[in-house]
Amino acid sequence: MSALEELAQVLGVVEQHLLDAGAHLGTTRTSLDEAEKALVTLDPEHPETVVPPSLHRADDQVERAQDMVEQVLGTLRDFVTRL
Repeated sequence: MSALEELAQVLGVVEQHLLDAGAHLGTTRTSLDEAEKALVTLDPEHPETVVPPSLHRADDQVERAQDMVEQVLGTLRDFVTRL
């Protein structure tokens, strides 16, 4: 196996890890949404009293992380294509 083939193989593993991370981030966003809905049911007339502001910040951070993973995946795929 040539060094180039080894590199392509390792980059394939990296790509899979990034895809897994993206899937976990998607699951995280779903869980955050479910948690918010459950909290709102505690006091539907005043959800701001039961939903912590940090919950929305966490969702924003997870969304940014998803965007970064997608950007890295795109860059990685471009690089592998150019190999």
